[in-house]
Amino acid sequence: MPSSGSASQALALPPFRLRTRMDGRSGFECEHEELNRFFRESAGQNNEADVNRTWVLPRPEERPDLPPVLGFYTLALCEVSSDTFRQVTRSKRMPSYRAYPAVLIGRLARHRLCRGFGIGESLLGDAHLRAMEISRQGGGVAIIVDAKDEHAQAFYSKYGYEVLPDQQSWPRKMLIAMKVLLAAEQQAF
Repeated sequence: MPSSGSASQALALPPFRLRTRMDGRSGFECEHEELNRFFRESAGQNNEADVNRTWVLPRPEERPDLPPVLGFYTLALCEVSSDTFRQVTRSKRMPSYRAYPAVLIGRLARHRLCRGFGIGESLLGDAHLRAMEISRQGGGVAIIVDAKDEHAQAFYSKYGYEVLPDQQSWPRKMLIAMKVLLAAEQQAF
């Protein structure tokens, strides 16, 4: 397995393609047993039942030294109460509805042996792109995540996510407004 000194090699891999195929699930291992169990036992069933979509980052063929699955994330549709959305985003000019549509990144994990390679950031970036497309096609004001612990909360906070009010225990729901991501995308071009 590569050492942390080979992180730059892993980041130099050619662009990857995320896919819904579930190969290599049995050997996946991250720091959270709950995520490992979900990926091995429930991800395929959830895909087939249209409950959520699991996107998998497989190892590149030219890197057999890496685990078969580098990471994964799930996307699902959800809603956020209008009061919570306005409070977190400080938005004042929103239609008067009880709740607004949103996209949930229900789970996001990278293989424990790939720590420091930028896999989590790559997965989150891809999830953002897919969520923005969902928003463009059918609406959606935010992306919601469940931060499992302080490390996850710090990770999502780096990218602009804010903890929802009254979230004292783990996991903590966090939110980023879709307009923030769309504006950042516009500035990139």
